[in-house]
Amino acid sequence: MKRRSWLALTLPWVTTIAIIAVQEILARTGVLPSLIPPFTETIAVGWQMLPTPEFLLGLAQVLEQFAVGLVIGIVVGVVLGILLGAVPLVNQLVRYVLEFLRFTPAIVYIPILVLLLGARPQLSIVLAALGSVWPILYQTYYGVVGVPQILKDTGRVFGLTRAQQLRSIVIPTVSPFLATGIRIAASHALVVVVAVQIIASVEGLGRDIETYAANGVFPRMYALILVVGIIGFLLNWLLETLERRQLHWHTSYREKQA
Repeated sequence: MKRRSWLALTLPWVTTIAIIAVQEILARTGVLPSLIPPFTETIAVGWQMLPTPEFLLGLAQVLEQFAVGLVIGIVVGVVLGILLGAVPLVNQLVRYVLEFLRFTPAIVYIPILVLLLGARPQLSIVLAALGSVWPILYQTYYGVVGVPQILKDTGRVFGLTRAQQLRSIVIPTVSPFLATGIRIAASHALVVVVAVQIIASVEGLGRDIETYAANGVFPRMYALILVVGIIGFLLNWLLETLERRQLHWHTSYREKQA
């Protein structure tokens, strides 16, 4: 068991290092186009950019737009998810409208919102909220409708009020679904924010990526792309860690630990 655990931890790193090494060799031997620099060159350029005010400002702008958009998406998604799950009639009334909007990429709203909001941070925030609300909404909805009937009946037998049932029965049942929804929504929000910055020239790392690409400064462009990927990796790791700690009591998490 310990050996399997050790292999599970080390194999992804071995694979990642091997892929980086192959890219380095192919780039330095000219197999890859000259537009693609070796990985070590990208790292060196990125390291030089880290302490600069321009990079730190762009990083702060990305994180701010991402965080605000995600929080809005979480609040709206949780409220709507609970409403749809608790009131079946509402779900029936808006079902087809939500299904249509759910599969409409947030990016397609850029032309309309640019006219309304301009190429400002608010544009990225609104679209990040639109992109992140759906995983939250539907995960919350599935959690609410998935509350076992026996728990509902037990709550009624013990005379729990609706607020007490929500706090003691619904929220613990929905929590694992919501945690998964937040992780999915976070990745959507980050992708949308960076994409909007690239397409609409909203201030942030995405706009810097587009600027470097347009001017042929490819090492800096790849360095910023790498930074965005690292941000996404760290966010996912952080959310998974919080999820395991906060929901360690749940059956599914106890089974993983075992």
